[in-house]
Amino acid sequence: MRIQTLGIEIHKGDPFKHDLLNRRDAVETLTHLVGNLEGPCVIAVDAAWGFGKTTFLRMWAQYLRNEGFPVVGFNAWETDFSEDPFLTLSTELMEGIKSSGSELPCDTMTKLQKASQEILFHVLPGAIRSLASCVPVIGSGIGEGFASLAEEKMSQHLEARTSIKQFREIFQDTAVAISEANGNHPLIVTIDELDRCRPSYAVELLEVAKHLFAVNHVIFVLAVNRDQLAHSVKALYGHDFDADGYLRRFFDLDFKLPEPSRHIFIQAQLQATGISDYFGLGSEKPDSYNTHYLANDPREKLGENVRCMLLMFFGTSDLSLRTVGQAIHRLGLLYASLRRDQHDFALATTVALILRTLDPKLYDRFVRREISDRDVVGEVFRHPGLKPQRFIDRSAALFEAVIILATLGNKMIPDMPSSEPSGSLLLDRYGNWERIISELSEENDPEDSEIQAESHHAKRVMSMLGRWSGVNDLMGFTHAVKRIELLDVTLINE
Repeated sequence: MRIQTLGIEIHKGDPFKHDLLNRRDAVETLTHLVGNLEGPCVIAVDAAWGFGKTTFLRMWAQYLRNEGFPVVGFNAWETDFSEDPFLTLSTELMEGIKSSGSELPCDTMTKLQKASQEILFHVLPGAIRSLASCVPVIGSGIGEGFASLAEEKMSQHLEARTSIKQFREIFQDTAVAISEANGNHPLIVTIDELDRCRPSYAVELLEVAKHLFAVNHVIFVLAVNRDQLAHSVKALYGHDFDADGYLRRFFDLDFKLPEPSRHIFIQAQLQATGISDYFGLGSEKPDSYNTHYLANDPREKLGENVRCMLLMFFGTSDLSLRTVGQAIHRLGLLYASLRRDQHDFALATTVALILRTLDPKLYDRFVRREISDRDVVGEVFRHPGLKPQRFIDRSAALFEAVIILATLGNKMIPDMPSSEPSGSLLLDRYGNWERIISELSEENDPEDSEIQAESHHAKRVMSMLGRWSGVNDLMGFTHAVKRIELLDVTLINE
């Protein structure tokens, strides 16, 4: 396994060959749209962090190239060390145009380069917006020395404005030449991860793109988290600033990236991390966590339990895909650290990591024995996507049984304080599960479907607990926690 996960390979001949999230429809829709635009246009591809914007942008860029579009792209976050966004954008654009293979008049790039140098010579970073929209006025009644200084400043200002005007004209001519050389398709400029940049750089890059590079036959596509970008704007201009209104001035079109199928994503991550191979699982996969097939091999059966549990807890939560992917990658590394004779710890490791991912604070409190297993289970199943599944899904019962075992196992460790909560679902309120089932039957309407579901759930948990009585079963969660924290020291690339 790799410590650092690799991005999805974008196949040149077929950009969707390794597509995990079924993004073909969105790509084709946007391609048809930009193919009918002359520009200038700025499109925001909006999605939360970790929902696959970068992969989508790379996939779409390759698809556009295959369709004959000239495409230039760069990652803004990798360039925000620069103090001048214009320098970054102009350099990336010229390098991208040169490598695109477009057949242009021999002096086209020379003219553009000289025009860019004039901008850099006359215009200070961050001054684009004011130069593009206003001219200073020299007031009367000031001293002769100040008047002379003002005239000099005004002359510099006008030179800068002239440089901007000339640059736009030359860039427009360049865009026309590029479009004509590529079947009259517009030039597509993609900018990724702008929302991760420092606020001043992100805002100035937006202003540069809009005021200097917004010409016909050029379409900018920015992958952003709109909410996070609004925070960057407010960080620069003040908390009360109308960030949404400000951003509307820059984006001509907003495209909300569709929510991908989490189950397909999770299945692919299990394959990519080697977890499926670890348990000897075949290529046949259940469509959801409610689908279980019987496995003859104990290790394969254990792997099915792990897979269905991950599909349930990560497939119905509001965690970002990036967080889910990182958690599954970490789980694969944890399995890789286990010996072949330690497969029994895999289930406890899975439960511990799920709890840690869903609610790190709750995980810490449970590990420190500040909260009972009853309360842990209650908190976990308060999540909107998980609540309906508690009494109807086998994976929920399995999770609950492992949490009970974790509490019982903690009591066996001699060097731990004895004041830990004793609220075991097995021992605290009812004494045993038979009594739970009896009370449910006596005190409630036996025809109540919810009560019947809870009773069935209790029987299922009790049955699972009946299979686990060895020391390894009881100590599995404690072992898993130690392994998680041990690897956490080195796995910092999250």
